[in-house]
Amino acid sequence: MKPVTRSLFFLSAGVCLLSGILFAEMVTDVGGDGTLTLADGKRVALAGIHMDEDGVSVLRVLAGKQDVKLEMLSRESPGGRESAYVYLQSKSVKFSGKPGARPSEKEVLLNEFLVEVGAAKVVEAQEFSRKDQFLKVQAAAKKKGEGVWSYVS
Repeated sequence: MKPVTRSLFFLSAGVCLLSGILFAEMVTDVGGDGTLTLADGKRVALAGIHMDEDGVSVLRVLAGKQDVKLEMLSRESPGGRESAYVYLQSKSVKFSGKPGARPSEKEVLLNEFLVEVGAAKVVEAQEFSRKDQFLKVQAAAKKKGEGVWSYVS
């Protein structure tokens, strides 16, 4: 293989690998249907879940005006939205810790978290890589009677 051909091969392979990598964006708005509008104007739907009005309110509190990391799953759909897993950096304080200790940070997958707290349901007709995990989390939330499951029979 010629050096130029080899370079182009590795460059194209790298581009293919980077397509699913996370990148950070600022959420400027959360629409009434839960669509996130990003600082660059792109519109993103949270993959694999559906939220009612209360769920969208929870999403607004969590993601509104926040930096999020996105793992894009699909190209733009006819509605002008892309589908993604959305990660939010979460900080928590351990009160039994030493004085002046810094809060620990953890990335939270918003799609899954919203299902866990009953603010969203899994779209069972949609195919996505974390569907089995989301369904397990939904079953646990349903069993506990969390969120939407507290009033759905």
